[in-house]
Amino acid sequence: MKIKELAELIEGQVEGSGDIDIKGLSGIDKAKSGDLTFAIDEDRLAGAEKSNASCILTNRTIRKSSKALIRVTNPKLSFLIIYNTFNAPKDRESFIHPMATVSDSVTMGKNVWIGPNVSIEEGVKIGDHVIIESNSSIKKNCKIGSFCRIYPNVTLYDNTELQKNVTLHSGAVIGSDGFGYVKDKGKIYKFPQLGKVIIEDDVEIGANTTIDRGSLSDTVIGAGSKIDNLCQIAHNVKIGKNGLIAAQCGISGGTIIGDNVTMGGKVGIADNLMIGDDVTMGAASVVIGSIKKGSVVWGYPARSIAHTKRQMAILSRLTKNSRKANSLGKR
Repeated sequence: MKIKELAELIEGQVEGSGDIDIKGLSGIDKAKSGDLTFAIDEDRLAGAEKSNASCILTNRTIRKSSKALIRVTNPKLSFLIIYNTFNAPKDRESFIHPMATVSDSVTMGKNVWIGPNVSIEEGVKIGDHVIIESNSSIKKNCKIGSFCRIYPNVTLYDNTELQKNVTLHSGAVIGSDGFGYVKDKGKIYKFPQLGKVIIEDDVEIGANTTIDRGSLSDTVIGAGSKIDNLCQIAHNVKIGKNGLIAAQCGISGGTIIGDNVTMGGKVGIADNLMIGDDVTMGAASVVIGSIKKGSVVWGYPARSIAHTKRQMAILSRLTKNSRKANSLGKR
């Protein structure tokens, strides 16, 4: 595509020639002729100017350049839009690998691609343009919506429901039994796990993340949410729309999380809490109480970030004063 065509796509302003053909995207270090690269500050712009890139995507306030520029309000979003345009997925023709095992009762849409050693059991319904890669296991009565992508070694337990455009990365396990037990007279009894997992549209689940089925109600992951690698989401958890959950987070059973919630890496949340909309939890926070809408929390246990910073400052001063006191005592 020509620079002027890309600029029109992202509502950008061209400086320099708009007739240069752009064939790909690249980082500054590896940019070659015909590439578009990305620079949002003076240092990166200087580096991009020394590269072989044909065009630089940048913000509206940066200085002029000897190279062609596309100026936009949100360079990162614009770069993503151009990337998706260049890398739009192509439909695969319908294909079932001869080493796959697919029940006769499975219902499939058009252009479904199934790789080697995939197992799909009775009553499964698969929408259009779905890709299921090698060694994945789809248990009974699952529903997989159109444009879903299931990478190798994924397991969907019985009755799991994926809505449209869901991506599951390698090793994800969706719908396993929740950790629900009852103690009585020195014995531990397993509580029935009767619910299922529902993953709504446009969700992406990272590698080796596990999401447990509900016990009496369903576990639900809201539309647009993105969950990183190595997370554990327990039974009956409900996550709202557009959640961002970084790696190694753990959410205990029955917790309800609102829309637009962000969790840094290694956040742990206790069971049966209410987390309001637009909450942000700093990395490694331990959440033991419900959180109001719009709060920013951090710490062990998690409190408002201002409170935690004050507490850390006080502890720092106490430590410093203690050292001074010890020094005076020795004298």
